Amino acid sequence: MWRESNYKIQNYIMKNLLLLFLFVGTICTAQIKDFFKYSTFYTSMSMNTSMMEREDYIAIDKGYEDITKINAYDYNLTLGLRKIARFDYEYKVKTWYYGTEKAVADNVTIGNANGWEYLFNYSFIRNRGDQFTEQNFWLRYLGNKFVTKVQYTDNQRVDLKYTSLDYRLRLNKGNWDLTLGTVFRIHPVYGINPIEDFWVPGESTFQDLAEDFGYASEMWIQGSYVNQNWYDVSGGDSILVATSNDEFYHHVFGDAVASFNERELDKLGMQKEISAVIGLAYYKYKPNLWIHAWFNCLPYHYGIDDYSYEYENSAIEWDAGLILGTRITKHLGLFVEGTHMRYWGKEIYEMKFGFNYLIF
Repeated sequence: MWRESNYKIQNYIMKNLLLLFLFVGTICTAQIKDFFKYSTFYTSMSMNTSMMEREDYIAIDKGYEDITKINAYDYNLTLGLRKIARFDYEYKVKTWYYGTEKAVADNVTIGNANGWEYLFNYSFIRNRGDQFTEQNFWLRYLGNKFVTKVQYTDNQRVDLKYTSLDYRLRLNKGNWDLTLGTVFRIHPVYGINPIEDFWVPGESTFQDLAEDFGYASEMWIQGSYVNQNWYDVSGGDSILVATSNDEFYHHVFGDAVASFNERELDKLGMQKEISAVIGLAYYKYKPNLWIHAWFNCLPYHYGIDDYSYEYENSAIEWDAGLILGTRITKHLGLFVEGTHMRYWGKEIYEMKFGFNYLIF
């Protein structure tokens, strides 16, 4: 009797646990579906002829050699996933997302709808022979009283890379939004130039520095003309890289210094800091006039690591933007759009302005 009663209790518990798991699973599935609802996954590939470079020659023996750089074709391969509510002034005029769109409004802190929004964009780019990537991943939740955003950016085009966690309280009054909080950021070492510590002008020559980088010179004489061949001996073999001092210092030496700086900075690792942030945004839309402006100010910073950025002249950083449009008449319209960011001494901006005149 006791065993039968115990069995019924266990059976009852198992059935209820199973129902609970099904219930939780249904809720989670619904939440996931809602999270991805209205999102768009996109991929695109574009190719085009690269820019023709200016002709370039070097002197060899009693003649010359054409070393004009011939660039392979440019390309842009982009993968992405986005869910961003459009503002009233934004129109989806194209059938497809290509991933190369750079909507100014994608940079705002306060979106046009509460809830989850996100952008995951990864681009593989070759431009004029230079290969690099652009990564922009962010996830934002906007509530009535707060906003939080996680972001990872690696823009190799402008040498800007960071990860941030932004949490702010939100106060909304009509068309105005005031936000106040903190942002935690992780970034590479910025504001330090290792070559300044490695080489002191006057104590050694450029030639000594080049030899420290793994290059060797060999003097040659032609009549009364004296010059040097330069070889890369860093790998053990002797590889000719330049046939004169001018060629070496113009085309090789600078890359050697840049490579040295990159290696030394990589050794220092990523740096962490916490900053206070205050944001103010204004948005008003009418069919014939709309304005959207925002300004995020970071006035105070606390560096956690030894090589966190040193704010010498001014500690104030910002991220700002403006979108202004007006239809003056049925024929004429004017627009101004732009963003300006200053992080760790790097100023990154983009601006567009102009007018449209429709001829009936």
